[in-house]
Amino acid sequence: HAEATTIASLRRQAERCERCDLYKDATQLVFGEGPVDARVVLVGEQPGDREDLAGRPFVGPAGRILDECLHEAGIDRSECYLT
Repeated sequence: HAEATTIASLRRQAERCERCDLYKDATQLVFGEGPVDARVVLVGEQPGDREDLAGRPFVGPAGRILDECLHEAGIDRSECYLT
């Protein structure tokens, strides 16, 4: 997929990004995850401490709320792109 190449390229760029000060306090990059052709894309404000430690989006308290909301809406989280 051309999209996958684009996403992979963006991830590589983000891994070494120092354009703002956010990288200074982070332990690692928290990049988006999910299908690149997802019909639902959810964008969070910034990773929390749990996301920073796990290196994955929406795994902390906000992720639990998100999971509940997705369940109530009948949306499978694995079909969403989260970032």
